[in-house]
Amino acid sequence: MVIFILLIAVLCVGVWFLVRKNDQTTSEACSHHSPYGGMVMPVKKDQPKETSQKKQAAPTEVFEKPENERWRDWLALSTTIIAVVAIIMALEATRASTLAVISSGKETNTWSFFQGKSAKESGYQLSKATLELQLEGTPGISAEAAEKYRKEIKKYDEELKRYKDEKDEIMEQAKALGKTKEKNQRLSAGFTNSLVFLQIAIVLSSIATMMRKKYIWYISFSMLAGWLYFLVNSF
Repeated sequence: MVIFILLIAVLCVGVWFLVRKNDQTTSEACSHHSPYGGMVMPVKKDQPKETSQKKQAAPTEVFEKPENERWRDWLALSTTIIAVVAIIMALEATRASTLAVISSGKETNTWSFFQGKSAKESGYQLSKATLELQLEGTPGISAEAAEKYRKEIKKYDEELKRYKDEKDEIMEQAKALGKTKEKNQRLSAGFTNSLVFLQIAIVLSSIATMMRKKYIWYISFSMLAGWLYFLVNSF
C-alpha cells in the first residue's frame, strides 16, 4: 500500500514538472519566434515603430492561452494520472484474483492430504483395537504371547501419535492457505470495485474536455471518494 501511494505521488510530481516545463518552453517560444516558425526579423531604422510593435505582439496572440482556458491543462494532467491509477488497479485486481485461485487449489490439495492421513489413522486405530480385544479375550495366553501383543499395541500407539502431529501440522497449513485465499479474494473485489469509479471519473473528464465545462471536471473528482473507499476497505 505504501509503495502504491509513493508511486502515484512520484507520477503526479513528474507529470506536473513536465507540464510546467512545457509552459515555460511555450512562453520562451512566444517571446523569441515569429508565428511563421522563424526568428523575429530585426526592425529597420526607417520602419515605423507601430508596425514593428504589431509584428512582435502577434506571436503572443498565437501562443498564449486565455486565463479561463488554463484549467484544461490541469484537466489533461488529472485525467492522465487517473488513467494510470486505473491501469494499476486493473493489474492488482488480476494479480490478486490469480493468487486467490492458486491458494484455493493448494488449500484443496492440503485438505485432501489431511483426509488421507485421517484414513490411515483410522486403520491404525482399528488394528490397535483388534489386538487389544484379542489380548483381553484370549484366556490362558502365555506371557511371551502377551508381551508380543503389547509391543504391537505400543507400535500402533506411536504411529497414531505421529499421525496426529502430522494432521495438526497439515490442518494449520490448510487454514493458512484459506486465509490467504480469502485475503486475495477481498483484494480482488476491492480493486475491481474501485476500478469502476476510476473509469467513471475518466469518462466524466472526457466529457468535460469535449464540452469545456469545468463543473463536470469537479464532478469527476467526486468519483475518487468511491475509489478510496473500496481501496481502503479491501485491506
